[in-house]
Amino acid sequence: MSPSPVAGGCGFRTLVQVGVFHGLIVSAVLAEDVLETRYQYYQEDDGRIRVDSNYSLWSVGLSETMVLDGTFLYSAISGASPTGLPGPYGGADVPTVELEDERLAATIGLTTQIGKHSLKTGVSYSQESDYLSLGASVSDTISLNAKNTELVLGFAYGHDNVGANGSPLDETKQTYDWIVGVNQILGPGTLLSVNAGLGVKDGYLSDPYKRVLIDDAVFQENRPDRKLEQLLFVQITQDLGSFNASTDVSYRFGHNDHGSTSHTMTVALNKYLFDKRVVLRPSVRYYRQTAADYYAESFTGNPDYYSSDYRVSAGETLNLGLQMRFQLIPDKLALDLGYERYITRGTDGSTSQSAYPGAHSFTAGIHYQF
Repeated sequence: MSPSPVAGGCGFRTLVQVGVFHGLIVSAVLAEDVLETRYQYYQEDDGRIRVDSNYSLWSVGLSETMVLDGTFLYSAISGASPTGLPGPYGGADVPTVELEDERLAATIGLTTQIGKHSLKTGVSYSQESDYLSLGASVSDTISLNAKNTELVLGFAYGHDNVGANGSPLDETKQTYDWIVGVNQILGPGTLLSVNAGLGVKDGYLSDPYKRVLIDDAVFQENRPDRKLEQLLFVQITQDLGSFNASTDVSYRFGHNDHGSTSHTMTVALNKYLFDKRVVLRPSVRYYRQTAADYYAESFTGNPDYYSSDYRVSAGETLNLGLQMRFQLIPDKLALDLGYERYITRGTDGSTSQSAYPGAHSFTAGIHYQF
């Protein structure tokens, strides 16, 4: 089973969640010597995909101006994934196929402070039984305006080998991502972050496990071999001193030349209790996307591109979460617990709602600061 967007099973929700989790944690601990490990249990409704994941991350200061950090992920994936075909004879439930796989992934990065510049380079590795991904990235965070402003510049490259179990498929794709961002202190307790991204994917972008109906005959899906993506992200973090809390409000706009547009809105509250020994973080995230130009439940004639994968259809997801951190030993040892509920549905009025699974996610972890 391949990672999104080529993926067979997990869907965009899990992958987005993992990416956000990793980014928040690494940025928070970058200047500390830290070891952290987490377990996540993700289960979709009605016996769909289950993912058991173990995350570890570490950060070590090599000197006053140099930090080495890394992550490791192991996931066991199992359950049922839609084939892409509609239900037989117009039935309500879409057909699914059982799958099992394992995922290993790791990253390592080095950050060096040179004057006003914080330079970070990194490499990444991810492998499943039918997928191998290698990547490299570089970024520069420049402090300006008496450290009230940060300019962020970054570039990442990925090279993936795509296969399919039980077939001789051996294809490749390349990914190029650029980012430009600004972090600006607007006043006491107020931080504005804005970044814009541009991404290009070239190569095999179809999912080898997804099928479509064309004139009642079954074919493997066929997506364009190039995708151009644009992203815009805005976040405001506000300290609520009198309430002993802070808030994060963000909006993310995404667009690609496959015809899909997405909107993501997130509101989170960080509430500090018992002299900051306990932090509660309730959050609400809403995601909505339009369908790709080549998406339909079935096709006729001789289309150039075609997919019936629900993940490129029009849909929306509501994510309700609660994260908790308990400082067992202040500034030394903390326990993290979390729960998230995903409520997903299609919005095109025709795709069976059985294609869109809800899900539960539980996390537990230990954070140790040296």
